Amino acid sequence: MKQAFERLSAVAPLPAHLRGGVVAIGNFDGVHRGHQSVLERALAEARRSGVPALVLTFEPHPRKVFRPQVPLFVLTPPPMKARLLAGLGFAALVEQPFT
Repeated sequence: MKQAFERLSAVAPLPAHLRGGVVAIGNFDGVHRGHQSVLERALAEARRSGVPALVLTFEPHPRKVFRPQVPLFVLTPPPMKARLLAGLGFAALVEQPFT
């Protein structure tokens, strides 16, 4: 039975059923075609290996930390990003606090 998509904070332990999975790392704001190319490779490798596919992203966006004086326009807020990644077939989104 397929597990439900999970949105996790990286400060919590990774659930056992997600350990050993393939991880795509990046901010993936917009989840556009360029991002989808990277994400599809992670999904394909996870399927080939029979392990979960996960995305590790950063919240807030690193630019907000490195350049706080510059307004940051975000295409996909975290809840929307999670829905898009779930729709692509990922098992989980792990949000790493970026400070």
